[in-house]
Amino acid sequence: MTRIKTVVFILLAMSLVFIGCASKQEPEPKELEGVVKTEVLEHKGTALGINELPVWVETYVSKGITGLEKLSDYQGSYCFVGEETGTNLDAVQTWAATFDVSREIAAAVSSRVDSLFTGAASGSPDGDYGTYFENVVKAAANANYSGARKINDWWILIRRYDPDAKKKYTDEYRVYVLYTIEKDTLDQQVLNMIDKVAAETEGTSDVQQTAINNVKKIMQSEGF
Repeated sequence: MTRIKTVVFILLAMSLVFIGCASKQEPEPKELEGVVKTEVLEHKGTALGINELPVWVETYVSKGITGLEKLSDYQGSYCFVGEETGTNLDAVQTWAATFDVSREIAAAVSSRVDSLFTGAASGSPDGDYGTYFENVVKAAANANYSGARKINDWWILIRRYDPDAKKKYTDEYRVYVLYTIEKDTLDQQVLNMIDKVAAETEGTSDVQQTAINNVKKIMQSEGF
């Protein structure tokens, strides 16, 4: 199943090492050159004596959404993670508090629907899908999907540095927000949306209806 991740974390996944409590002073960015490594200076649980990052954060950073959805806690659910970075902790925490997961869900569904119908249209004459194809992708992007719930959020203070010149570094806060939605719940909403657009589109051809049926079969067996 093709999924779109919100963000790809390469640098953090390379070296996620907790090195203890850092100063509360706001980090000052410095110019970096050459190979860059990363270290975790502090995170949301540090003040509470929690040294380890949550499993969901570590899994997401190293394995992405696919790995996250394989964890036992999230089997049967789709996961959506938003991320923001900045040099001010209050600012990234405010972003996390106002994060709108509905946009992330709509973007992921729209991309999946577009991909499915593009595949269904492969080898067919141009124009066979016409208005319906355009409408269903637009509807997927603009729809409001219900049922998502916030699981947790977590901030981390990261130091990026040149291993050959440790005085050259830049510190930044990264905040992650995790939402889940049951697969059956979201899948049914997407299927209902596909049917609704088909019913509202005049002159649906046999070719279009075949594509609709094929896409729905894939959705029912694989999910969105």
